[in-house]
Amino acid sequence: MYECVQVGKNTFFMDCPSRVGIFRAGDAAWLVDSGNDKDAAKKALHILDELGLRLEAVIVTHYHADHTGGAALLQQRTGCRLYLAEPTAPGNFPEINTALLYGAHPPKPLRSKFFLAQSARYEPIEAAQMPEGMRCIRLDGHAFAMLGVCTPDGVWFLGDAVASAHTFEKYRLTYLYDVEKFLQTLEIVAVLEGAAFVPAHVAPFEDPAPVVERNRRWVYETGDCIVELLQTPMPFEALLKAIFDRYDLQMTFGQHTLLGATVRAFLTWLMDAGRVSYFCEDNMLCWKAAETGEAQ
Repeated sequence: MYECVQVGKNTFFMDCPSRVGIFRAGDAAWLVDSGNDKDAAKKALHILDELGLRLEAVIVTHYHADHTGGAALLQQRTGCRLYLAEPTAPGNFPEINTALLYGAHPPKPLRSKFFLAQSARYEPIEAAQMPEGMRCIRLDGHAFAMLGVCTPDGVWFLGDAVASAHTFEKYRLTYLYDVEKFLQTLEIVAVLEGAAFVPAHVAPFEDPAPVVERNRRWVYETGDCIVELLQTPMPFEALLKAIFDRYDLQMTFGQHTLLGATVRAFLTWLMDAGRVSYFCEDNMLCWKAAETGEAQ
């Protein structure tokens, strides 16, 4: 854990709970993501010292705390510039991330480092003067704005554009903000050309096809599960309980927040496709599987 792994002539990553990409540009280093907390950031700086590199900039794939958790420390210690996909507000004001999940000012259980990173000064990725041959593309879906970063060695750092088989086996659900855009991102990743692909939480791979197909299959299986459950109309909390029961998950405040948001994302996707609909009864908003030809 936290060892430096070389994946290209000048491309490395720090193997940790949320991987940190490293590109060597002369005597400077560009990082992709900052680690999940201050300790990870300190270990990244130690690796850069061993490589004889000064930190110039960090491209953060997206605004979630496990990717921005070390950014403030890196900036404080080195003066490095931090870049994020527009809009940059969740980086400069990290409480917005938890507000997106919770829907209001977050309560105490959501103010831990897992959800809430320290604020830092971010700039839009368009302002970055990246090393020659380095490029970024948008890979939205897991977050409303996420970047994939390719180094001149042809190594892609994918953030959370794909989830692992372990995640699906253990949790059966993984956080999504926008299901339709996630599917579009999978189509992009499927045809990317590169020497290696390094997601944040999935083992690096050379062929994206099997990983993409596993993620695509999970989306459609989850959608089918929700539609099946909604053959019996129910309010959202009952649906969430039914999903947790079906998948043998244990409810906590954090899981209710993360996976509840994911289920809402699926309901949006399914409603847009005309597969589920809603109605209000006795001052309760309920969901149901849509009848043939029904859409709202």
